Amino acid sequence: MANLLSSYNPIGKTLVSVEYSVQEGKPILFGLELVQKKGELDINQTFTLKQPEELSKFSKTTHLSLVITDDYVLSKEVQQTGTDAEIVAEAFPNLNLNDFYYQILRSTNSSFIAVCRKEYVETCIEQFQKAGNTITTIALGVLKMTALSGYAQGETLKSYTAEVGFSNEELISIVSKREHIEQQYNIEGLTFPATHSLPLAIILDAVFNTDRISGNLETRNQELRKRYKETRFFKNTLQLGVGFLLITLLINFFVFNANYKKWQGLQEELQVYTTQKEQITKKQAEVSTKEALVQSILTTGFSKSSYYTDQIVQAQPATVLLTSFIYQPLTKPIRKNKYIEFRENIISIMGKSTDKTEFTAWLKIMENLPFVEAVTIIQYGLDKKNISDFEITLKIKPDAAKD
Repeated sequence: MANLLSSYNPIGKTLVSVEYSVQEGKPILFGLELVQKKGELDINQTFTLKQPEELSKFSKTTHLSLVITDDYVLSKEVQQTGTDAEIVAEAFPNLNLNDFYYQILRSTNSSFIAVCRKEYVETCIEQFQKAGNTITTIALGVLKMTALSGYAQGETLKSYTAEVGFSNEELISIVSKREHIEQQYNIEGLTFPATHSLPLAIILDAVFNTDRISGNLETRNQELRKRYKETRFFKNTLQLGVGFLLITLLINFFVFNANYKKWQGLQEELQVYTTQKEQITKKQAEVSTKEALVQSILTTGFSKSSYYTDQIVQAQPATVLLTSFIYQPLTKPIRKNKYIEFRENIISIMGKSTDKTEFTAWLKIMENLPFVEAVTIIQYGLDKKNISDFEITLKIKPDAAKD
């Protein structure tokens, strides 16, 4: 059977089906994963879950077939093998088919029907979709167990919710029976627990596409398969498009790589030239500023400082010795790339005095000079030899400095 299955695989190398049922009032899921290995199909794993969100922990495949067998699905057997409408009318009179999905399996002498509200079926589909799964087909009840009829050899097979009887490769009875089952089956080398016989039958039915089951649910299944194929086509096309784009970009990279390197070299040279030009311009501006400062000092400060010095020295008594005379002293040491800052309109004088009386008289003379605004004693101290070290500052009147 495995060799035959491999040639009919309609979806891919991995097939997953899940039975959605109930146990003690809570949801329970029985899943089975079939994979193609070395040209044959084998059961990769079976698993039992409580919520659809747990599926990703067991299987990387996101598309699956779903069968619902919980209490929301009603099943009946009727002695009618006519049209779908006749079978539905006999099993469930006055059933509104606008609100219900149904599936019908016909045998020689009777028919089996399973129905469920459309709203509940859509809720189940949405629940699996939110968990990241894509439903490709959906089924109701255990009708799909008919896919195992060719391997049952007239025996009874159990699923989680029912005991199914077979005869002459035909499903002839369904007895609802939900119980804990530990029985194992082996069909054509595929070993599986009885609780997972229905998920296996779902996959076999999808592979062989026997068309034994009819009903209005088939229309919904066609929509699900179409949507899945469109999604897969879009995904494959997107991957192909991205791959083509990457190849095109790679070709462009190699084609234009030489020109890019040449352009990059020119850009580097241009950057060097631009940087050098900016540096030269900056240096020229600095030189111009310093030239202007020096010229200003030469044209205005030199003559004034000479005049101030002459007036102060003429009044200087013989008992006063000057050690420093600075016109507009610097406020900070001169530093590279920094502006020169000085105390504008200030004369700093330092020296030694041997006669306090004459020193005081000299200060008064300087205070009366026309260009002096104020005289300030910064320091005056007497050493052991009666020689006083002093430091004074003269503030020049603004009007005098401008003249």
